[in-house]
Amino acid sequence: MKDTTNAMGESTPICRCRVLYLGSAVPRQSKDGLQGIQEPLRSLYPSEGAIGAKGIDSWLSVWSNGILLENVDENRKQVTRFFPIESLHYCAAVRQVLIPERGNSNPEPKFLPLDSPFARTPRAQHPPIFAAILRRTTGIKVLECHTFICKREAAANALVRCCFHAYADNSYARQLEGGGGGGSGSGSSNSVYGTIGGKSNGTGEGWRSRAGSTTTLNSVGVSRQAINGVGDAYTVKNRKYRPCAWRGEQWKGG
Repeated sequence: MKDTTNAMGESTPICRCRVLYLGSAVPRQSKDGLQGIQEPLRSLYPSEGAIGAKGIDSWLSVWSNGILLENVDENRKQVTRFFPIESLHYCAAVRQVLIPERGNSNPEPKFLPLDSPFARTPRAQHPPIFAAILRRTTGIKVLECHTFICKREAAANALVRCCFHAYADNSYARQLEGGGGGGSGSGSSNSVYGTIGGKSNGTGEGWRSRAGSTTTLNSVGVSRQAINGVGDAYTVKNRKYRPCAWRGEQWKGG
């Protein structure tokens, strides 16, 4: 996270959506792709659905150089947090679904992309979710999955698309500044282009551009540091906020 004013001084906003911020958790079982967000989302999103979910009424916007989270604390003081776009590892627009399993009367909830056949049907109790795995920029640079409930599928999908384009433009600009080809930006498993909708396999394919609800972004310098012994990082625990609860398609302050 960087100083908001300095970081956004030469940037422009791409989209802005109202969200209910549920917090963040460190992915432990996997850090890659759709599998990487399953465990964090199960810990942050109520198993019974979004009705009654507690979170922070916020505005989330994607800028050309990062993601800005805005809300107010219990004293009505504005709080902003800025995540540089290069810290983005993966993002997705998903919905919680239960997929019937033979011989299992209590299947585990799964979070699937909104364009998945299982998640296409709108459900009031399970609104669209925007999930983003971001790398901390201070302290222990672990990956954290931040979770946001959106009011509309269009908003969740727009956040994914805007993150995709912001990351692409930022990576291209850094390549130009670095003199183009060579270095860590070409033909390696750390390709700045990564993949869309899947894990980078290091084959030099670049990303496969398609309309979708997921984006995997393997940043240059993504931390591979082990997270053993690091507790779940709920990034809102040190500040008091006015809690809000989900009520259908609106939030009611607590």
